[in-house]
Amino acid sequence: MGTSECGQDAIFGLFHRLEAYATEETPARNHSMTSNRRQFIQAAGTAGAALLTLQTASADETAAPAADRSRPVDRPPFTTELFLDNQLLEATPGVSRKLHPAKKHLLNPVIRPERWCEGTYIEPYTTMYDAEEKLFKMWARAGSDAKAGYVGGNAAWILYYTSRDGVHWEKPDLGVFDLGGRRDHNVVFASDLIPKAPTRLAYGPEKFVIPTTPMVPQGKKAFFWGVNKHPQPRDPSENYVALAIVQDHRRGAHIVTSPDGVHWSCAASPFWQTPHDVAGTGDDCLMHLMFDEAKRKWVIYRRIIPEFSERMIANDSDRNRSPIDRYNRSYAYAESDDLREWKNHRFILAMDADDPADTELYQFGCHKFGATYVGYVSIFYLRHPQPIDIHLATSRDGTHFTRVCRGTPFIPHGPLGYYDFMAMACSQPRPIVVNDTIYIYYAALNFPHDVDESASADYSGGVALATLKRDRFASLETGTPDAQPCRVLTKPLVVSHPRLYLNAATWGKGSIRVEVLTRDWQPIPGFTVAESREIQGDALDHPVRWSNNADLGKLVGQEIRLKFHMTRARLHALTMSDQERPLGLVEAAYRSDAAGDSAPKQN
Repeated sequence: MGTSECGQDAIFGLFHRLEAYATEETPARNHSMTSNRRQFIQAAGTAGAALLTLQTASADETAAPAADRSRPVDRPPFTTELFLDNQLLEATPGVSRKLHPAKKHLLNPVIRPERWCEGTYIEPYTTMYDAEEKLFKMWARAGSDAKAGYVGGNAAWILYYTSRDGVHWEKPDLGVFDLGGRRDHNVVFASDLIPKAPTRLAYGPEKFVIPTTPMVPQGKKAFFWGVNKHPQPRDPSENYVALAIVQDHRRGAHIVTSPDGVHWSCAASPFWQTPHDVAGTGDDCLMHLMFDEAKRKWVIYRRIIPEFSERMIANDSDRNRSPIDRYNRSYAYAESDDLREWKNHRFILAMDADDPADTELYQFGCHKFGATYVGYVSIFYLRHPQPIDIHLATSRDGTHFTRVCRGTPFIPHGPLGYYDFMAMACSQPRPIVVNDTIYIYYAALNFPHDVDESASADYSGGVALATLKRDRFASLETGTPDAQPCRVLTKPLVVSHPRLYLNAATWGKGSIRVEVLTRDWQPIPGFTVAESREIQGDALDHPVRWSNNADLGKLVGQEIRLKFHMTRARLHALTMSDQERPLGLVEAAYRSDAAGDSAPKQN
């Protein structure tokens, strides 16, 4: 997987319009998620956009005065820097980045295969929160790789689930069509529907390559990834869109659409066939789709191999293409204005020489917190018994990703036989943030990748949930006493909003003080470290203040640096905001230090 950072010496125009979800309420939930009232907040709105750094303009940009660039017309009400990469950091003496793994829910798996239509395993291929309907929605792949588990000859299909709290899920009998002669099921997409339900609108080319000797799938398989609510549907039939694989009909990636998320139609032709699709010598069926608001484009991430990096789209010559000697799972990217014509295909992700030799990139998906892309990398270990776990990546442009704390899992797999021995990330085109808690759903299977499922009735898989507090993917954390004094120094940035907040924690009576400097490192009177009010405790939004200045209002539009003086402390994120923000207390279950300075205070 590539490790280069995008445009280290370029100005990033990161102030993009944020999408706002309506504020909603939900019922109480169990364990650490118990609350009398829950407000649902759209993730881009809570995490915000990454802060704009002022560096040398790139070749295709014209430098403008800092003040002219500080307040674009459509700037969001706040911006947040997550510190997942070094884009904003000039130096961090005595401080290092630490990954904070997500917390696995006590009720995992939150969905288990219990009904006849749920097969051997259930994988949450897409989960979203629908603010209009005040409802969690999930489209999950189910089925069996063992012939004895097929239903009406079907080995894989899509189930639909709903939930009010994200933990307890309804399995409605939808009766959309017959499956195995029955309608008491929540199946919404299966192979037999493909010829009966073509899309109303055209997607992809009329002609496509038909393999000479197509790969024969294990039973009938039809499933889709990356369900999105279309921001501007051409007609109601495409209110929902997703990416489908229909292996026993046509090879390649297809667009599927639905007016309601329940009744689905499939395009009559694939819009992207890889050489593997035509040669029948490989499997490129894992994908992710999202609408990128900043680019105003649909973007797809699709599994591929490095040998296709120069030509990712199949032609007739691939009918008899010889198989490669080593299948190395990797990922490619493409984008579209209208879901019909796709451009800018490029190879973007693979394991590299700094990774263990027996690892492959099994699955990849991402979404945006403001202008920061957060990616979930499912890493497959070829060593037996072949587990999978989930690592974190980040990007500023959606194509150049860096691993966050490379080698440390964000969601580690459990031991062999545990419910998530194989832990695979799935699609969440938009983040789900509930009452300052991020929800991540992943596929959890208790058996190895190459196992014969028919060998044991105990082999199973379900939907698992992991959570973390808002913006706390990682932190900049002070080191040992020998590393003191501990400092974080930023690159020059423009003060975009008057109020400054820190998502931070201290322990052992540690503290954080914030000093404001000029570009050439000189303290600004009124904002010096001596005038800084000490921050202590654990909170999502500590206000930053000075003796005679309650905020950065006097410096809005000016270019500054920030210098953090830290003792026994960790800094997760910083936010600049127009409005006051509540302190955001952190529940004990989410604190990194059981004996930390839990009660926030500011002297």
